[in-house]
Amino acid sequence: RLHPLEIDNIKKIDELADKIPPIIERHLTAINRDRLSAPFQKLAKFSYLNGEYSILDYGCGRGDDLRELEAHGLAINGWDPVHNPEGVCDPSDIINLGFVLNVIEDQNERCETLKKAYQLSNKLLIVSVMLFNENKIEQFTPYKDGVVTKRNTFQKYFTQAQIRDYVEQTLKTRSVTFGQGIIAVFKDKALEESHHLERQYQDNDWQHITQRPQPKPIPKNERQTLYAKHQALFDDFWEHCLHFGRIPANDEFELSENLRAIISSHNKAFALLQDQFEQADFKQAQERRHQDLLVYFALSLFGKRKAKAHMPKRLQRDLKIHFSDYNQCIEAAQQLLFSVGNAINIANACQQAFNQFNLGQFTDSHSYIFPRQLLNQMPSIIRVYVGCACQLYGDMDEIDLIKVHMRSKKVTLLKYDDFSKALPLLTERIKIKLLDLDIDFFMYGENYPLQPLYNKIDFIQKDSANYKQQARFDKRLESLLAGLPLEGLPDWDLLQKVFECRKVSLKG
Repeated sequence: RLHPLEIDNIKKIDELADKIPPIIERHLTAINRDRLSAPFQKLAKFSYLNGEYSILDYGCGRGDDLRELEAHGLAINGWDPVHNPEGVCDPSDIINLGFVLNVIEDQNERCETLKKAYQLSNKLLIVSVMLFNENKIEQFTPYKDGVVTKRNTFQKYFTQAQIRDYVEQTLKTRSVTFGQGIIAVFKDKALEESHHLERQYQDNDWQHITQRPQPKPIPKNERQTLYAKHQALFDDFWEHCLHFGRIPANDEFELSENLRAIISSHNKAFALLQDQFEQADFKQAQERRHQDLLVYFALSLFGKRKAKAHMPKRLQRDLKIHFSDYNQCIEAAQQLLFSVGNAINIANACQQAFNQFNLGQFTDSHSYIFPRQLLNQMPSIIRVYVGCACQLYGDMDEIDLIKVHMRSKKVTLLKYDDFSKALPLLTERIKIKLLDLDIDFFMYGENYPLQPLYNKIDFIQKDSANYKQQARFDKRLESLLAGLPLEGLPDWDLLQKVFECRKVSLKG
């Protein structure tokens, strides 16, 4: 038997053991990659890896991103305290702090690392972290403000709102959300405005995927006119006029010097083309650009950005053409932004869009679900409503469907495994709560069973190549499921059992 004093000593030893910090194997957090990491994929998508900017991968780990980008001839350096301590750590245009903050267990060091990275950036800092996942958290041992994994590495899991707030409060500046767990901070405010401008401007190319704008037929006796001699050049210039919704400036048309050598000015070229193309196309392009500007400035007001102080030249030219002055534009943008708060306005806009496109799933007074590709063609109020959500979530290129909730001030983003399949499976549902400025992530296949999209036909244009094929597939599937109501249709696991029972298999 142990003496009471010995029992007390054992208890004290156990208590001390609980207080002894674990040995954090920070070097084990670096992973091998066979593709660019998520933050570099975003930089590539937004054209920041075009060779124009110097880059520092601050905390580069094993250097897989570094080697890939060097192979493309980019001016990139990498530094890591464990794997590349001899690397160059100089100020650069773009600093990538990728999945570094979440592996630092010391809160002061974490804060100083973020400040150091921001100090090194000349134009842009991009910060990425692991987002919170309840299933992952439960597997690990709580430690400080994070957890210790089975490999003795530390992980601090953030929510989307937490990482955004942490970056802004630490650096005392505004941030821009690039994606899930990916936050950007622009030191170059003109570059930031250019970024927002490109995200909101509609691209005219969608009209001409299969056919370029057709000029009027040229009579035989006029085929040696100036236009006929240089038709390809003039057609290209007209494309730019439609893209900008105005006559492009000299530096906005790459063949301007060639054009002016022929006809002396862009204005004269535009006048010449009045008789060659339908002017209704140009008026439509003007209206699109007018709406683009309203959406852009409405979202700048929502994000509390001082757009006027850092306006790109392109934007200044647009304002002169589409508005009498800056104040008139801002007043109209304010009205558009405030209109988003009225549920009736949202419902009316959703009804208008559904009637116009005859696409998607419309539930009266509740919600409208539509393909993400239609967003920039939607009424301006819907673009602003979803744009406010995008400022919290980030880039939506991987999203397949957007659900606008008409009354609850929410936007839901739906991501499928492969939307080209006849029966796509829902893999992620992101609910953005505009009133709370927060986001909930729901992972299917992990926390929830995979859910097939049984009504994909509702999201396909009737004149598309695969519409009839999808309709035939849906009809066979409907007969297979014996007319169950849509809400009661089975999840993927149960559906496979139905297939097995009916001796049916999916191919292709």
